[in-house]
Amino acid sequence: MTRLRLTLVVILCSIASAMAGYWFGFKEALTFGIAADFLPRGTIATMQLEAVRAGKTQNLVTALEFDVDNGLIWGYELFDHPLRDVVGPVWGFNFYPDYEQYAVRLANYRKAHPSQMKADMFDQVPPGKEQYREHYRELAIGTRENIEKVNVMVERYASK
Repeated sequence: MTRLRLTLVVILCSIASAMAGYWFGFKEALTFGIAADFLPRGTIATMQLEAVRAGKTQNLVTALEFDVDNGLIWGYELFDHPLRDVVGPVWGFNFYPDYEQYAVRLANYRKAHPSQMKADMFDQVPPGKEQYREHYRELAIGTRENIEKVNVMVERYASK
């Protein structure tokens, strides 16, 4: 009988621990991650607003163009993720298929306005930066992968 009680206590402790880990490790981490992201984004927004007020808009245009690409890249990751159907019931965040409307808008924009991201952006290491050669190689590979993701999303979601 003692062995049965000990087994039950261990099982109950394990379940309680798993529930606490889920709540604090997943549920709350999502909120904290999103909240923490808005602080640096707000700081970037202040710099962009100051530049716009000074009549310098090119940096803002470039940043927004890359935001369009990032939306398509991360949309690709979300929509093709094997756990996409689990996120809603587990976290209460139903992005698929609800967010496909955003992918359509981004894809239509990108189809009409080609990306500023170029496959050879990081092929050449700038003079004086030779110590970063490996980093530039990784950036070049990642850029090509991201361009492919953008192209897949445009093909999948842009109006024909």
